[in-house]
Amino acid sequence: MDKKIKINTHSSIRINDGGKVFYFDPFNLEGRYSDADYIFVTHDHYDHLDPKSISNVRKSDTKFICPKSIVKTFLSDCGIKDRSSVIEVNPGDKVDIEANIAVKVVPAYNIDKKFHKKEYNWVGYILNVGGFRYYVAGDTDVTEEAKVVFCDVALVPIGGTYTMTCEEAAELINKIRPKIAIPTHYGSIVGEEKLGKKFLSLIDTEIEAKELIDFDSFRKVKVRYD
Repeated sequence: MDKKIKINTHSSIRINDGGKVFYFDPFNLEGRYSDADYIFVTHDHYDHLDPKSISNVRKSDTKFICPKSIVKTFLSDCGIKDRSSVIEVNPGDKVDIEANIAVKVVPAYNIDKKFHKKEYNWVGYILNVGGFRYYVAGDTDVTEEAKVVFCDVALVPIGGTYTMTCEEAAELINKIRPKIAIPTHYGSIVGEEKLGKKFLSLIDTEIEAKELIDFDSFRKVKVRYD
């Protein structure tokens, strides 16, 4: 599984499965990779919609999946002229993107914070590749929709401030019980690196929990939220 999933930094995720390469919120990536079959964007904050990183991983036939609520910003910022390459989604949608690969769109929002309002219609994704489900939560608190997610791997934010805290994320994982839990959204913009180890310590022993962020390979970035 470690070979299939890579967290580049923060919430920038690469999944290689079913002969396809999927990126979620590529961010802070230097150098050209040009290997993305699909690029998923959860919302348009700068640490999730990074045009330079998207340019570095896209290729000529890459398909994009993003919330309908941000599609104009996405197209403009990323210089994408072929709108047919973009699959626009809303929370709750289910989309078959090709044979044996499907996506369920999960609402991602804050309950007691102002940064990610429910009415923005920002999202997380459950990527189903041949029956194996990856939940990429996006920037969210522990919502009612998150509590009923069914998945094999859950990648959840733990940094607090803008998302659920480490403790809240662990509580969610112990409720939805994936096979594997992986923390994201900490150690660079928000949340100390040590939160990863704390998260792992709070996960039930029946669930495999692991850190995948390589803090030494990627430069830290400063927060720019208002």
